[in-house]
Amino acid sequence: MTRLGTTLQMTISVIFVIAGVAYALWGVDPVIPDAARSLGPLTAALPPQPGSVALSIPQIYLNPQNPVMWALLVTIWVMVLLDAVGQFIDPSDGPEIRAERPRVWPLMTAAMIGAAGWPLLLDRPLLLAAATGLSALCATLGARHAAGRHRPAVGFFAGWATALTSAALAGLAADRFGLPIQAVSALAILPAAAIGMAMQSWIGPSIGYSTALIWAFCGLAVTTMGSDPVIALAAILGITAMASVLVRAAS
Repeated sequence: MTRLGTTLQMTISVIFVIAGVAYALWGVDPVIPDAARSLGPLTAALPPQPGSVALSIPQIYLNPQNPVMWALLVTIWVMVLLDAVGQFIDPSDGPEIRAERPRVWPLMTAAMIGAAGWPLLLDRPLLLAAATGLSALCATLGARHAAGRHRPAVGFFAGWATALTSAALAGLAADRFGLPIQAVSALAILPAAAIGMAMQSWIGPSIGYSTALIWAFCGLAVTTMGSDPVIALAAILGITAMASVLVRAAS
């Protein structure tokens, strides 16, 4: 059963990466001011068009517009594939290794199945928020079970999924209430930081989760911040909060 599970995880990992690469390269670009695309100051806020902003925030993670987000997404793909290959060669879910701890592969596989379909739900904010939330929950449970097993990819994926869940919820708020991108970007960071602090303490000694969240906050801030102090402050608060739990987890 362990070999079947690791084979299934590897197959889903490849599907997830292919789907992610396809959307990142050929998907619709998020609606972001040209100044933000070039990493320069944000010269004008987006107009309050709920649909466009709701699409933009989650798209920033799946269709990167700057090197910081590209590096995060490529790291996710590489770590997911390496984890699947490593588990196929030397499984850590075997009964003689895992003792009484639950298996990780079902949770990780379920999280990636949901994540592979995220690009198809970008124009449906409510469904996207539900799908990202379920994937983040599965991945976070997997990270809890994987703590201490030298599988940083599980926690890293969980942190990234948590950031995208918060972005999807912020996009849903934009869709419902017509918020400007400054407010939506702050909403995409601060709830994720609060949830991330609690989840990192629960996961235990695994720094991948906090590392992914900090990286995501930096990428989102670089993409949307420009000279806007609200987004800058939200990013600083989020990064500071996650850095504090990262230090505690590492020690």
